[in-house]
Amino acid sequence: MEIQFEPRIEKTIKLIEERTGLARWQVILGLEGNKDFRKKIPLDILRESTREVEKDHKESIELIMLKARFGQAGSVATLAQQVHHRHPTLLEKLGDATVKPITGIPIAVGVLWGMFKLFITAAGFITDVIMVPFFEGPYDTFVRSIVTRIFPSGFVHHMLLGAPGAGYLESLGVLTTGIFVPIGIVLPAVLVFYIILSLLEDLGYLPRLAVLVDTVFHRIGLHGYSIVPVIMSFGCNIPGVMATRVLSSHKQRFMMLTMLGVSIPCMAQTAVVLTIVGPFGLGWVALIYLILMSIFVGMGALLNRLIRGETPEIAIEIPPYRMPQLSNLLMKTCLRTGQFLLEAIPWVLVGIIIVNVLYALRITEFMSRVSSPLLGWWLGLPEEAIYPLIIGFLRKDVATGLLAPLRDANVMNVYQIVTTVTILVIYFPCAATFAVFLKELGIRDTAKSTAIMLIFAFGVGGLLHFLFSLFSW
Repeated sequence: MEIQFEPRIEKTIKLIEERTGLARWQVILGLEGNKDFRKKIPLDILRESTREVEKDHKESIELIMLKARFGQAGSVATLAQQVHHRHPTLLEKLGDATVKPITGIPIAVGVLWGMFKLFITAAGFITDVIMVPFFEGPYDTFVRSIVTRIFPSGFVHHMLLGAPGAGYLESLGVLTTGIFVPIGIVLPAVLVFYIILSLLEDLGYLPRLAVLVDTVFHRIGLHGYSIVPVIMSFGCNIPGVMATRVLSSHKQRFMMLTMLGVSIPCMAQTAVVLTIVGPFGLGWVALIYLILMSIFVGMGALLNRLIRGETPEIAIEIPPYRMPQLSNLLMKTCLRTGQFLLEAIPWVLVGIIIVNVLYALRITEFMSRVSSPLLGWWLGLPEEAIYPLIIGFLRKDVATGLLAPLRDANVMNVYQIVTTVTILVIYFPCAATFAVFLKELGIRDTAKSTAIMLIFAFGVGGLLHFLFSLFSW
């Protein structure tokens, strides 16, 4: 398609063609500013040919011709396309609202509150209505008949079934507590959480949440994408640790991993915390999570100052909202739940076996005596608290569950329970998570991270004991 210019420009083009012997397209490109073809037009001919046009338009010949070219291109586009007025859809309006602080923060609070409410209701229903009757009924009858037939008494009998007369949560048997905690209490919570998480992922809400919290995370040297490993760690710390690979620097990964290990309880632990501390009132549960949130922010700010390294910018891509596919939702939930079972149950069983062996060899009694100054003077805890602290190195959820008999026997009051639970959340990742720490950080940085966790754990524990004592609690 040949572009036609106004008559005076066409006259200029033809004049230059005749005086230089150049083709029309070469003259046009030269007048529009192409350096190669501009050189082929003698300067005196160029000035003489364009003087009157530039004087009338009060613009250079290049600008005049480019305007004409774009004007004709616009005319062609107008003829070729159809423009329809379109109102934004409800999902598009919602997408805009979720990334603006004024509307996005209330929406985020509502979403998180809804997640918590749904989690508590659904997980509690599955545990109380399905799991507990099953384990206390047909499962208990079957297991006890088999074990009693093979091992009527002795160490193996007690290790498999736990303390006689104790409930499934506190008996500390491999086939009682070892199976009931991960399957009866933790599995319903993990299953419900991963369904909710997969739903938010498929809807496209998580990137919008990352945009919303980006400014807050920037203040502690991280990015909005850090919210992804945080949320995943509430399900299980292991995928949360692996999700830190989205962060772009070693400094950010070290900070995020340490903060996750210290202040983000997995869903297994959350379920047991609600079981142990919940009877005292949800206010105590809220206090524990408020402490953890404060530690998360405070530790992030501290590490950001202490660790050298830049915080590179990361562009957060926001996909459109979309309706989730049921097949994809089920597949992701099953994969994540299966991964949790494979990683959690073996360590629960190993932890219970170790504690039984230590108890039989009277090693735990010795450790209680040795650690009594730390437990009593600094933390205000009884010697019996050594058992949860030992098993906490392997599985925090089982360790927290061991506080139930101490609570029921009035060996520990609510303030000691809250102190111990807070320490257990902070002081060390479970063995499976620790193995992933080694893989992601290496031995040296894992040692640094572990030292920070222990300092914070016993520092916060001592501070809580001081505050409870100060107010005569």
